[in-house]
Amino acid sequence: MQCWNVGSLSSEALQTVVTISVQMSRDGRPETGSIRMIESRGGSDAAARQAYEAARRAVIRCGANGYDLPEESYDHWRELEITFNPEEMRLR
Repeated sequence: MQCWNVGSLSSEALQTVVTISVQMSRDGRPETGSIRMIESRGGSDAAARQAYEAARRAVIRCGANGYDLPEESYDHWRELEITFNPEEMRLR
């Protein structure tokens, strides 16, 4: 959440929810080439792309040093689906 910058999103992208998929390495770092949008709702294709790019940057930025995930549970978190909802983010 702290790495997700919604301030640069258009007003339409701020109303677009995107779900991304990311594969993780054993050290808790995202494999950047694996990040992809799997679903969007609430905006045009351009708005979804903008929201996806902000979500992608957040995962990469916060995951640069690896997320603190239990290695013994790697099978459970090696591939994650994360939903980014800018509207909920603005309410916090």
